[in-house]
Amino acid sequence: MESKPRSDKTKFIITLLSRVITALVGIFFVPIYVKQIGIESYGLISFYSTLVGTLSLLDLGLSTAISRQISIDRTVRNDLKSTYNLIFSVEVIYWFIALVLGAIIVSCSNLIATHWVNAETLTVVTVQKAVILMGIVFVFQFPMSIYNGVMIGFEMQIQNAIFNAVFSVVKAVGVIFFLMFVESTVEMYFIWQIAITIIFTMILRVYIWRPAFLAKIKTRFSLVEIKKIWRFALGMTGVSLITFFITQLDKIVVSKMLTLEYVGYYSLAFLIASAINQIISPIQPILFPKLTGLISLNDNASIVHLYHRTSRWVSIIIFPIGSVLFIFSHEILMFWTGNPQLTINTSSMLKVCALGSVFNCMMWVPYLFMLAKGNTRFTFYQNLIVVIIMLPLLYFLIRTYGAIGASFVWLIVNTGYVLISIPIFHHFFLKGELLNWCKNDVALPLITSIALVLGVKLLQIQYDIKLNLLNWLLAVIVISFIYSLIIPELRSILKKAIRA
Repeated sequence: MESKPRSDKTKFIITLLSRVITALVGIFFVPIYVKQIGIESYGLISFYSTLVGTLSLLDLGLSTAISRQISIDRTVRNDLKSTYNLIFSVEVIYWFIALVLGAIIVSCSNLIATHWVNAETLTVVTVQKAVILMGIVFVFQFPMSIYNGVMIGFEMQIQNAIFNAVFSVVKAVGVIFFLMFVESTVEMYFIWQIAITIIFTMILRVYIWRPAFLAKIKTRFSLVEIKKIWRFALGMTGVSLITFFITQLDKIVVSKMLTLEYVGYYSLAFLIASAINQIISPIQPILFPKLTGLISLNDNASIVHLYHRTSRWVSIIIFPIGSVLFIFSHEILMFWTGNPQLTINTSSMLKVCALGSVFNCMMWVPYLFMLAKGNTRFTFYQNLIVVIIMLPLLYFLIRTYGAIGASFVWLIVNTGYVLISIPIFHHFFLKGELLNWCKNDVALPLITSIALVLGVKLLQIQYDIKLNLLNWLLAVIVISFIYSLIIPELRSILKKAIRA
């Protein structure tokens, strides 16, 4: 499956736009969901997200493994039949897992509705119906990750980005239509999710398999191809298992210990904060196959250059966004939702979650570097230590402080990554590069972002400025312009834009 070569910059920009659209769509429509079906029903939607995150453990590391193997095969050899045998083999495993897990969710729907979810206004029957629909959605959503992995392996990031953006927009706009004009219930929300997920999963599968159909390649389930990736996939399974406890356990415990109302507040804060991760996530489908190819060629100079260049761009993107979310959390929530109670209950959690997400993003490039090398042990043992510390901390802080306690666990974990894991990573994998990382990749974007956003906050307080739409736009434009003048990479892009 070959596509017209595109520059990494083009791939990044288009993928970034896709992720921004996906993040904005996911965030923008939340107040409408809450208004149409209530905060408890939104908490049930958040529960589904947690359920999907939990069951993604049984991905068995195959989506990342197949992406890596396709990247290696395209660099070293180009055997389309062998590649599609691998794709078919993994696909069979994925659909089998999806069907089994979907059946388990449906069969446990009454148990979940009566003994896990703490609803105050929703009936047990309503919750059970919603859980049954969740199981059906899951069956068709789970295999999408393997198709996304295949496209990344083929370096078809642009096509993958367009698909995901269209999918997210159609899902969000369609469900709003049905909630507003057909039936304002959580069941209707999931019925639409089922319909649109089936359609898009089938479209993506046809697109992936089109070259094989045109070339009349006959595929078969191949243990030989599975053996190529099983060791790396097994390592990724271990990483995913431990990472689950870090990224999903807080939400599971919150859903058990707190009412659906506070599940909704916590999920909302985490959703907005995770926009930072969404915006820098385009580096993964671009950097991973590129690093894998360079490592397979043992091109150390290019590897180090790509590592620092990518780390620098991650810093340029995440620090201003994180600073805005941290310093203006109350104003953003009030402006966005117009709901004083929701704002009061969520703003403090948003501050903490946003800071934790910024630190989490700083670990992405080292993490992808290790995966490209085929090393999963570092991440596994790192996260195992984190979980041992995290479990009692999570229980104590949620029990003592409620949902805000869970957000502090997220912050503590990711602070540990930055202060402990990143120095250790550089010592073992990129010796002598830690100082360059701190000085050249992190320092300037971090200091500049904090200074600019804090300056705007002080001006707002000093002159009692109300942040309406016009003032928000003006502040964003001013901050962006000054930031672009200070950061060399952005200044270069600005100069080119002016000359053009």
